[in-house]
Amino acid sequence: MADHDRPSDQDPRIDGDAVSENPSGNPADERGHPLRALSGASRDLRKYTHQIWLAGLGAFARAEEEGSGFFDALVEAGREVERRAKDKAPRVGELKERVRHHTGETMDRMERAFDDRLGKALSRLGIPNKREVDALRQRVQELTNALDGIDKDEQDDQDNPEGR
Repeated sequence: MADHDRPSDQDPRIDGDAVSENPSGNPADERGHPLRALSGASRDLRKYTHQIWLAGLGAFARAEEEGSGFFDALVEAGREVERRAKDKAPRVGELKERVRHHTGETMDRMERAFDDRLGKALSRLGIPNKREVDALRQRVQELTNALDGIDKDEQDDQDNPEGR
């Protein structure tokens, strides 16, 4: 690998400012002065980004020192993390489905309780419920049909006076 291709020679920062840490562990500019111009969040982000970069460089340097064995160990550790995540995925799905089921049951119970209480309140106020209104509607229809039948009989009697 050419010297200019080594990761240690690549600068992860876009703006090109040299960033290091002063003795207190805070980011500092190329002269060692604290980066006062950055807000707290920006300073923290920049610090953590720099730490991630350093961790990557450290991993690369260690991989170079220890050879392929270290790389293989990292791959195996990655496989183990991936396997554990896949093992937990079905359980997460089960839990999600159980919560969904219990939530539906709870909503049904709440809806029934609300309907019962509303019905009782309307009944105390003398307002008929749906079942009572339906029964009245059916009774009105029956009476209307009976009156129509009487009217028809009277009409037939008037049209045919001999039939009496």
